[in-house]
Amino acid sequence: MSLFCYVLFNVLMVPIYVIGLGFYMVPILLARGRVSGTAYEPFTGRLLYHLLGTRPDAASLQLAPGLPAANRGTLNLLVRPMAWVSRVTGFVPKAFLYPPLRPTSEGAMVGARCEFLDKALRDHVAAGDQVVILGAGWDTRAYGLLAGRDAALFEVDALATQAVKRAAIEKTGLDALHVTFVTCDFNRQSWLDALETHGFDPQRCTFVLWEGVTMYLEEQAIQSTLRAVATLPPGSRIAFDFFTREWIDGVAGRMGQWALVATYGESLAFGFSVLPDFEGRLGAYMAEQGLVLENCRPMGDEREGRVPYGGLAVAVTPEA
Repeated sequence: MSLFCYVLFNVLMVPIYVIGLGFYMVPILLARGRVSGTAYEPFTGRLLYHLLGTRPDAASLQLAPGLPAANRGTLNLLVRPMAWVSRVTGFVPKAFLYPPLRPTSEGAMVGARCEFLDKALRDHVAAGDQVVILGAGWDTRAYGLLAGRDAALFEVDALATQAVKRAAIEKTGLDALHVTFVTCDFNRQSWLDALETHGFDPQRCTFVLWEGVTMYLEEQAIQSTLRAVATLPPGSRIAFDFFTREWIDGVAGRMGQWALVATYGESLAFGFSVLPDFEGRLGAYMAEQGLVLENCRPMGDEREGRVPYGGLAVAVTPEA
C-alpha cells in the first residue's frame, strides 16, 4: 500500500518536479566547462538523507540556497517534495535509503560513499591531525562531522569551483573560520605544494578525503596523487571511491558515460582494474604507489568473478 501511495503522490507531483528540475539544470548548463556539475549529485543525495532524518547534515541544508543549482527553487520544488512524499507514504526507494542496502546499486552509490568515508574519518582522524578534502566540491563534512575535532582542516579545489562555494558560504552565513581554503590547478600544480603555502605541515599525520574525483582524472594524475600521499608521515591515509575499468568499458559504463556527458558535459577517464581478484588487484596497485591497502569494498555485484561497477578504499602510508 505504501508503494502505491508513493507512486500516486509522485505522479501528482510531476508538474512541480519539472519546474524544480529546471531550477536545477539551468545553472548547471550555464556553468558548463567552468564549474563541476557532477558535484551536485552527492550534495543532493546528502540533502535527501538529512531531510529524511537518516544522516544529519545541517550544514548542507544551510549551504544549499547559496549554490547556483541547489537554489531555493530546486530545494523547495524538487528536493523537499521528494523527501516529503517518502515521509508521508512511509516508502523510501532504495536510492534514498541510508545506510544503503548491499549489494549497492548504482542509484545508491552516494549512500555507500557516505557510509564508508564517514566511518573512515571517524576511525582515523585524531586530535592534532590534518584533514585534506581534495576536490572538495560542495562537501560539508568540515562544517559538521569534522567541525568539533581538534584537527586542521583544508579544502582543495579548482579556483572557479571553490569561488562558487566560498560565495555560497558567505551568502548563507555558514561558519567556515576553522577551514583553510586552497586553490589548485591540478593539471599544472602539485596540490601538496599548494597546501604548504597555506600552512599545511608535511610532517604531521594527514587524512586525505578524495570523494567523487578519481573517475574524472587521467591515470597519471591518479598515480601522482597516491604517490604524494606516500610521502606523508606513516599512518597518513587516503580514502576514495572509484569506478572499475571493466565497468567503464562495458555496455552499462558506456551508457553511463553518455548520460554524464549529456547532462553535465563531463566524461569518465579512469577506472581501477579489479578482475579476477578485487582486493588483490587494488592492493597491488596501491603497493606500486608506495601505499598499503587497509580497507576496501566493491560497489555493485560482489560475487566472485563478477564485475562490480565501482569500489571504496582506504590506503595508508606504511612505517619505514
